[in-house]
Amino acid sequence: MRVVLSVDMEGVSQLRAPCEILAARPEYWQTGKPAFEADTAAAARGLLDGGASEVIVLDNHGSGNPLNVSAECLPEGARLATWDVFDLPAKQVDAMLQVGYHSRGGGVGFISHTYVPGLRLRVDGEPISESHGRAWAGQAPLIGIVGNDHHERTLGSLESTPFLRVQRTAANGRAEPVFDVADGLDAIRAFAATAIRRVAEVPPPAGPADAVFEASMPNGADHAEPLEAAGWERTGDVEYRARLAHWSDARSLLAAAMNAAIAPLLPYWDSATTAEQAAALDPARVQRLGTIIDAWCAHEHPDWYTAPAAELDVDV
Repeated sequence: MRVVLSVDMEGVSQLRAPCEILAARPEYWQTGKPAFEADTAAAARGLLDGGASEVIVLDNHGSGNPLNVSAECLPEGARLATWDVFDLPAKQVDAMLQVGYHSRGGGVGFISHTYVPGLRLRVDGEPISESHGRAWAGQAPLIGIVGNDHHERTLGSLESTPFLRVQRTAANGRAEPVFDVADGLDAIRAFAATAIRRVAEVPPPAGPADAVFEASMPNGADHAEPLEAAGWERTGDVEYRARLAHWSDARSLLAAAMNAAIAPLLPYWDSATTAEQAAALDPARVQRLGTIIDAWCAHEHPDWYTAPAAELDVDV
């Protein structure tokens, strides 16, 4: 049985601060990446315990991708891949487990967002999360989700999916572990093993059909041309809409919306694939990125895209 383990970082069990998810920051290398790898490895072991013959790990976290998770941390029987979730229907996948998932954009929750900062997505009026988008794209039974407490509370049409809360929201910019380290990893492993044993009871997600797909972003007025070229129809100053026959039709639309929403961050964006590369980055630029991300997470400034650093009263 081939199982996809779709991993994201913001909902990892032992994270506490936004700086831990940015590969440009030392905190990522000291605590963030090790915690991400530990949760991923625990889930992979659980899937194998429960009968999976192969576990394919898809790293869905942007900063540090595709090396957030190292092959060395995975047990035998699990491997990394860079497949796009929209290609999973052709990969003969039997199930999907999601680990490290966070609440959707526009809601409450530690580092709440949908794919990129500022983006809001709705399908037939339902605000959706990355759990929705990746489950619908993969078309394999979603056997469980591990992550943030507020994500569990806002799953909407996915609310029947088994969920393990490993992270508690203290504030939008601060999290607390539900378990200590050892107990949390044991809980993830046991949850994954139970989830895969019940795969026969879980139907593939239906996904949208003949649906209205809507997107909005703070800078939507600045990107009308590329968004419309991708198939979006502008319906307001920063709002867009498209019609989907199936969720697979959302692939190019989603890419265009993500590119538009992330554009204001790109002048400050720095990443790294080793701790040494991170240490060599421009400290002022890294601090500026951290300030912006902290302000966005805390929802403390409506113009976090463009405000001068002095106006973003955030401790970095």
